[in-house]
Amino acid sequence: MRIVTATGRYLATVERTLDDLVGQYVFDAFPETGERLERFQDAFRRALNGEENTLVKVPYSLPVVDADGHPVLDADGREKTREVWWTCHHTPVKDSDGTVLCMIQNAQDITQQVKAETLKDAIAAELQHRVGNILGLVSVIARRTAGTSDNLTDFLTKFDGRVQALSRTHSYLTGTNWNRMTIEKIVSRQLSDYFELDGDQITLVGADIALNPNEAQILTLAIHELTTNSVKYGALKTPGGRLNVQWSRLGPTGYDLEWREGGLTGTPTTTGTRGFGSLILDDIVPMQLQAKARRDFGQSTFLYHLSVPERSVPA
Repeated sequence: MRIVTATGRYLATVERTLDDLVGQYVFDAFPETGERLERFQDAFRRALNGEENTLVKVPYSLPVVDADGHPVLDADGREKTREVWWTCHHTPVKDSDGTVLCMIQNAQDITQQVKAETLKDAIAAELQHRVGNILGLVSVIARRTAGTSDNLTDFLTKFDGRVQALSRTHSYLTGTNWNRMTIEKIVSRQLSDYFELDGDQITLVGADIALNPNEAQILTLAIHELTTNSVKYGALKTPGGRLNVQWSRLGPTGYDLEWREGGLTGTPTTTGTRGFGSLILDDIVPMQLQAKARRDFGQSTFLYHLSVPERSVPA
């Protein structure tokens, strides 16, 4: 299982040179663990035993290397990796008497396709999820609006505006006008109908950070989920709650975003079945942005932290 040669396209995909790879044991050159490693080891052995086979849409991470081909380390001294999805076809190469000489792997990088499918499925599921959830959210908006209205006419004006804003939020999730979108625009438009409830309830602080269209859609998905949860269960549910959203640059192209709620009432729930909102915040958004995310619950606080170390910066 030592590498004999590779095409230029393959070398560009894995960000290595031929000298880096020739003669290396393949799983030393590209280490993995657990089921991922076993799946490829089995496929390679079967091909070297004469059985043509294919692995379809499987993940296998690649080490991140610098311009000189050296592994890049994280803050803890561990080698960084990037998640890649592959469809790989393995073909045995035989001599005239049928002896297997080697195998050829045709490896197709389908990472962007998988990300696009995941995002599409997430948006579709999110919209379906919201259909069942919408009446409860409208009820919360009605109660909050009634508490800050002077009379029925005042209530109807505010309430109608907020329901229309809720409708616009859903259209944002599938819209196409994302050029030069910034973090500030995404956060502020998701929260625009709640600033008037209490002048001190919401604080937004951050740098002018522009996003590419795909990134803008994904971050909107996260902020929409956080806003909905805050209105239903968190800081925006009661006048005593406070919401602080901060974002800042991280390294040359990355950014940190922190959504912090205080003044929460009741006991925070951190156990039980994970809902679709948790899937969005903990899994889908970090995967799409190649980021790290965490959620922390305190006695009367909630924190969501998103860290995006590297990204494609819009022109």
